[in-house]
Amino acid sequence: MTTAAAVLIASAVGQPASAETVLKIRMLGDLKIIDPVINTASPIRDMGYMVWDTLFATDADGKIQPQMAEKNEVSADGNVHTITLRDGLKWHDGKPVTAADCVASIERWMQKDAFGKELKANLGKIEAVDAKTLRITMNNYGGLVLQALGKPGANVPFMMPERLAKTPVDQPVTEAIGSGPFKMIEWTPGSRVVYVKNQDYVPRKEPASGMAGGKVAKVDRIERIHIPDDTAAVNALIAGEVDYVENIPPDLIPLVETNKNIEVHVRDKLGKNLQIVLNHKQPPFDNAKVRHAVQYALSQKEFMEAYFGEQTNLYKLCPSVFFCGAPYESSANGERVMTQDFEKAKALLAEAKYDGTPLVVLHPTDQKEQNDWVAVLVQSLRKAGFKVDDQTMDLATMFSRRANNKPVSEGGWHIFTTGWGGVDQMHPATNVYVTGACDQGWFGWACDKELQDLRKGFFAATTDAGRKAAAERIQARVHDVVPYIPMGQNFAVHAWSKKLEGVLDGPAFSFWNVSKK
Repeated sequence: MTTAAAVLIASAVGQPASAETVLKIRMLGDLKIIDPVINTASPIRDMGYMVWDTLFATDADGKIQPQMAEKNEVSADGNVHTITLRDGLKWHDGKPVTAADCVASIERWMQKDAFGKELKANLGKIEAVDAKTLRITMNNYGGLVLQALGKPGANVPFMMPERLAKTPVDQPVTEAIGSGPFKMIEWTPGSRVVYVKNQDYVPRKEPASGMAGGKVAKVDRIERIHIPDDTAAVNALIAGEVDYVENIPPDLIPLVETNKNIEVHVRDKLGKNLQIVLNHKQPPFDNAKVRHAVQYALSQKEFMEAYFGEQTNLYKLCPSVFFCGAPYESSANGERVMTQDFEKAKALLAEAKYDGTPLVVLHPTDQKEQNDWVAVLVQSLRKAGFKVDDQTMDLATMFSRRANNKPVSEGGWHIFTTGWGGVDQMHPATNVYVTGACDQGWFGWACDKELQDLRKGFFAATTDAGRKAAAERIQARVHDVVPYIPMGQNFAVHAWSKKLEGVLDGPAFSFWNVSKK
């Protein structure tokens, strides 16, 4: 049994064997990795918020607020930020949080995150002035510093002890030592993860709002139970064996809606987008015509109906790279995305001289929505003239395997599906698909100099109209480059026992402020 397979976290020392109030939750997927900086999977991000904290955070109104920071002094030109940490911050091992810890954490995060990389490219210097003060000096784009450090989506700039933050960015941190409201004391992949209230945590005085404000732990213990089967999870909720279930499949929603003891709610109002990710490093997707053929092969309506059926209130068809209902919504160059046409797909494959290379599709079967959607994907690709190698696996394996950029013969892949939320995708600074950053980009590794330049143009724009026009140009180029294909904006339904109070809306699913009667 490896350290990562079953580990009693070092922070458990001195914790009680039992707790007064226990909250049992069933979230999506398994936690085979716990490092939320190098992995963008939402289960890892959400659980990361239990353990780690951020210098700044986004409240329910979308405004950036101080979190671990007590204050931030900004120079007249806006390019120098002097950040002072608030009193009482401790790591779970009892050591004080220092500015040096935060500097190391930001430096590691900037190597991985799309927004962070943009800051790094324009960074003059980041330094610890003293134990409680750090200074960030930018050459350009100083106004984006707080937007980057306070963003709620992956990769989240969580603060870690310097010794953990010095972990190479291609290696996951396996020790859960943070400064957040809960401590991880057990991590057993395939079974459960256990968190307990951090007795030393000093929450902010402001009310909890989004990912900001006072993160008050109101239960003593949280157990994240791994239940792969959705029906079993819903039955466990109905029986009172778990208190909270994330992402109720549409066909099971009536079971919880009619139960007087269960609350049913959509916590993320902007929702997420189903996304088909193409690997540009793998032939035949090194050919743009083949990527365009995939666009024509797919139908957003078919994908959404496969999972949601007649519950049209839980999805919308949308060609926008930056989400419908968000500030940079656009339909620019969306024809191929919104028009299924198998004949045009076949014609493009003929022009590209597609040689019948089987497309390796990563197919998670332990999450109903992914299983249903990939089934439609495989069928549509075959109708369009592609050969498909449909490889089934669990969701956690897919999260790990998608990082492999080697040839198919060495475990590589061609296509996987994912579901980034609007909070991550609504802005050119945080949308991982619009960077064109080649090997430094997100999975799929789309490489395009024009996209890189268009994104710089967005950052350089000085008016709202200029930024809107720049975002539209980025979208038009994205649909030509095809780092991904948007397949419908949708809204996850969560359900929990009415014994729970204080569940907050938001894009990341936190469990501070939640009490249990």
